[in-house]
Amino acid sequence: MAGRLLAPPGPDSFRPFTPESLANIEKRIAEEKKKRPKQDSSHRDDDEENKPKPNSDLEAGKSLPFIYGDIPKGLVAVPLEDFDPFYMTQKVSQQTRPAM
Repeated sequence: MAGRLLAPPGPDSFRPFTPESLANIEKRIAEEKKKRPKQDSSHRDDDEENKPKPNSDLEAGKSLPFIYGDIPKGLVAVPLEDFDPFYMTQKVSQQTRPAM
């Protein structure tokens, strides 16, 4: 996940979530799985400190940081792609997204 930054601030950051968005997420998930070395079933990765974490500023239910501005009128009440790089390789819905 290194090198992935937040979407650039401003209203141009807002993109509707489309079937192509989902296909891109699935593609990134597949690429991540190919990159990961195979682990023994006896090996557990318990190192929580090194795992990426969601951005608490973009947590569900919080107000969007001011740097993003207002959501364009045509995108109000429309599912949007997530800004948080943590979710670029995860399929979660707003209902299943964990609260911080």
